[in-house]
Amino acid sequence: MPQKVLVYLLRRDLRLADNPILHQVSKLSQQSQCAFTHVLPIYVFPAQQIEVSGFLNCEDAKSPFPEARSEVGHFWRCGPHRAKFLAESVWDVKQDLERVGSGLVIRVGMLGQVVQDLLARFREQDDATITAIWMTSEEGVEEQREERDVKNAARESNVEFKLWRDEKYFVDEYVYHPRSFSGRS
Repeated sequence: MPQKVLVYLLRRDLRLADNPILHQVSKLSQQSQCAFTHVLPIYVFPAQQIEVSGFLNCEDAKSPFPEARSEVGHFWRCGPHRAKFLAESVWDVKQDLERVGSGLVIRVGMLGQVVQDLLARFREQDDATITAIWMTSEEGVEEQREERDVKNAARESNVEFKLWRDEKYFVDEYVYHPRSFSGRS
């Protein structure tokens, strides 16, 4: 029986405890008619945001990506403190996933290209197929470009694509309501 793989592209959702997609995966995996047999969590260090030339295996090799600098001021988009925080967060979620019997694939590059390469490699296999790609939505222009690129790659490979709204960053207006503190109803 071929494996049916759900690819989960992590972005800023680098915690297990309050991750809405992993919660849904857990619920769905309990059902007898689940659309996937395996989950493949992937994190991609975005080349347009973080200087990734340090990931090259040869110091003299030229990076295939442009430097991660802003368009207007040509400032580095990611400083050393943010890069360290991000690396530590990715490492922490990798360890958390390993504790629950999973793992985390870590890649570097442009998200759409990484997904295209992944889909191409899975097409070459007989024992596993990607049935769906899930990721959380984000607000930025570049992030939405990534979402579009992943969606297009999924569509070209006839793979389901689902974009989740990540609500953990928003205050729940149903819990907090100013009138509830004023004594008026």
